Amino acid sequence: MKSISIGLLALFIGCSAPTKNFPPASSSIDAGRNYLEACLQGDFEKAVAYAATSETMKLQTTNTEKNYRNLDKEGRSSFRQASIIILDITDVDSLHTRMNFQYSLDKKPRQIEIEKRDGKWLVAAVKE
Repeated sequence: MKSISIGLLALFIGCSAPTKNFPPASSSIDAGRNYLEACLQGDFEKAVAYAATSETMKLQTTNTEKNYRNLDKEGRSSFRQASIIILDITDVDSLHTRMNFQYSLDKKPRQIEIEKRDGKWLVAAVKE
């Protein structure tokens, strides 16, 4: 009986994954870069930490993760090796920034919008 209790306790401790604390982005550029790099690396827990909590961003990040998970091993490896090429950064105002970028993988122009909400810089929209 004692060994079963110890086994269950060990299982419970092993299964409870600690929550990662990601440092807040110090600028809009950091928030955008952290979100994009996390998506390329397949670290969607980190991507969510730098994304706004809107339904639009939840859906965007979920779809990005689904597409990433559907790739074969070589496809995921290509994403992890890709880099972000920033084409243009526009500060719309003190709370909004627009970043035009592309990945070295496909060179397709994309855009993200970054907002400062409750003192934190977060990616608010991704446009492809």
